[in-house]
Amino acid sequence: MKDLSTCIRNTAAFIFILFVLSAANVGCSPEKSSLPLSYEMKRIEKFFHEGKTKEDRESYCKCNYPVFSGRKNAEAINNHLQQWIADSTAIAPGKNYTGSKSIETLSDNFLKEYERVRKDFPVNWPYVFMLDGSVLLNRSGLLSIDLSSYSFTGGAHGSSHTEYFVFDTLSGDRLKLKDVFEERFENALNTLIEKRYREMKGLSPSDKLNGEKGELFENFIHFNNNFALTDKGVSFLYNQYEIAARPAGTIEVDLSYGELSAILKPRFRVL
Repeated sequence: MKDLSTCIRNTAAFIFILFVLSAANVGCSPEKSSLPLSYEMKRIEKFFHEGKTKEDRESYCKCNYPVFSGRKNAEAINNHLQQWIADSTAIAPGKNYTGSKSIETLSDNFLKEYERVRKDFPVNWPYVFMLDGSVLLNRSGLLSIDLSSYSFTGGAHGSSHTEYFVFDTLSGDRLKLKDVFEERFENALNTLIEKRYREMKGLSPSDKLNGEKGELFENFIHFNNNFALTDKGVSFLYNQYEIAARPAGTIEVDLSYGELSAILKPRFRVL
C-alpha cells in the first residue's frame, strides 16, 4: 500500500512538471510570437484657417496611417514610420528646426508656411499634403506597410511618393533585401525582374527597354530597395521619375514566392 501511495505521488509530480514545461513552451512558441500585430488607423485632418471658407478648405493636410500596439516592439515600429514621415515627406521641417516632430505639429507648420507665402507672394493656388498608409502583410512575425504621399505647393504638377516598409515584428527591425534573400541573389533577381517587366509591357527578349514600348530611361531594369512582402510574393515599386519619365507613372513589379524560391532564405519560402 505504501509503495502504491509513493507511486501515485511520483506520478502526480511528474505530470505537474510536464504541465509547467508545456505552459512555458506555449508562452514562447513561434505560433504565439508570430501572431499579427494589433493596430488602428490614425487620422489627422488640418485645414487652412480651420476651413472657415470654401477657399480655405482647398488647402489642407490629411494623414491616415497605421499605429501598432500590443507588443514590446510595436512602439519601435511606430517611431520608425513617424520618423520617416517627419524626415522624408513634404511636411518635413528644415535642418534648423528644433520643435516637435509629431505629425500633428508638422501638419500645422505646413499650413503656417502657406500663410507666410501668401503674405509675401500673390499666391492663387492651394497647398495640399496627403498621406495614406495601409498594411500589406501582418503575419508570421512579418509586417509590410505602404506609406503613399502626395503634395502640391505650386507648379505644373504635384509630387507623389510611395515607400514600402518590411519589419520583423519579433525584433522591431526594418528588413533589408539581404535579410530576405540568400547571398549573391543580385543577378538572379535582376533577371526575374526584367523578365516580368517585359511580360508586363509585351516586349520580346530583344526589344529595347528604353524604346518606345519599354519607356525606361535605360536599357535595363534592376531591383531597388523599395520592396514589400505580400500574401503572394515580393513587390518592387519604382516611383515616378525613378526609372522612367512622368507619363509612365509608378511602376510595380510583382514576383511570386514560387518564382523566387531559389534565392529566398528559408523563412520566406513558406509565406
